[in-house]
Amino acid sequence: MTVRITAKGFDALTELWQHSPAKVQEQLSSAMNESVAYAQYQVVSRTPLGSGDGGHLAASINSEVLINPAVSIGYVGTSKLYAEAVELGTKPHMPPIEPLVNWVEAVLSLEGDEAERVATLIALKINARGTTGKLMFKEGLEASEPYIQARFNEAMKLMINKLGGANA
Repeated sequence: MTVRITAKGFDALTELWQHSPAKVQEQLSSAMNESVAYAQYQVVSRTPLGSGDGGHLAASINSEVLINPAVSIGYVGTSKLYAEAVELGTKPHMPPIEPLVNWVEAVLSLEGDEAERVATLIALKINARGTTGKLMFKEGLEASEPYIQARFNEAMKLMINKLGGANA
């Protein structure tokens, strides 16, 4: 999913960039970093608890900001392969038992044969019905859009007021 920001006062920004590119870049970088951190928080807060391979899915969700003079890109994602299945859900299939046993132990605090029995029941249910997508990335990014738009608008106003006045 892509969030696109519509900048207000873009003509003024172009003018400011010519006079103070470092200060403009600083403001835009600040807005981008804060926006991506907020989006990451929104996604993580919607991610279901579980153990997963090597830890909770939520703990694996990270963010990165890439900024150069031509483009700024903010990324929120995970390297966990099962994240797509959690996000979108799955069709009926027989999942591997071991990750479910790990989940049952971590989340339900069951152990041994009881954990394996409950994991098997969960696997059979998934085999019969599939899983429902949690949509944590979609909904988290949608929830972030108003903040991101407001943060970039704030950065634009600040640049126009401070830098525009300094160059006038």
